[in-house]
Amino acid sequence: MDEEIIGYHGTKKELVKSICENNFIVNEDKDNNLFLGSGIYFFYLCDDAIDWNIKKFIKIFSYLPKWELLISKYTIIQSTIKVKQEDILDLDEKDKLYKFELLVEKIKGKLITKPEYIRAKNKTAAIINMMYKRNLITKKMIAKTFIEQINTKTFDAFKNYPRKMFCVKDKSIILENKEKVDISKEIFESIVYFYK
Repeated sequence: MDEEIIGYHGTKKELVKSICENNFIVNEDKDNNLFLGSGIYFFYLCDDAIDWNIKKFIKIFSYLPKWELLISKYTIIQSTIKVKQEDILDLDEKDKLYKFELLVEKIKGKLITKPEYIRAKNKTAAIINMMYKRNLITKKMIAKTFIEQINTKTFDAFKNYPRKMFCVKDKSIILENKEKVDISKEIFESIVYFYK
């Protein structure tokens, strides 16, 4: 059965026209930096994509942006993805994670001697990329929740913040891309609070 998913992708403002007209370009993850291997990354929540843009801005410009400056340089692409349930590898589901781990254990010894694994910055990403190249995994999308440490001033209970992301491996499942233009300044303020 097909599932329709809305995903949010933070990106530079200058790339919007190309993405909306021609779809995304899947760059090969040569350094194996990405969490889930090469593909197009999306958040399930728009707030997390805004947070991603804030982090990218800080990394490049070394200061915290004002709302107007951030939206002049970065934006959010809202994408509609249509995919069959059996084509999703959701690593938050224990049975799928178990099968994935078994597969990794079975072939890891053969892959860890390869140069692409040895030079990899992220060993999990390297294994995923190598498994896709060898058709050991053929899912069109991988999903996973990552836990981020947040330096809150007052709420110790909220220091670990979960973010669910997914990586589209086959861009043919992306039906539509459009710029999300109705992002409120209030949401930005609630996110940027944690960076002050």
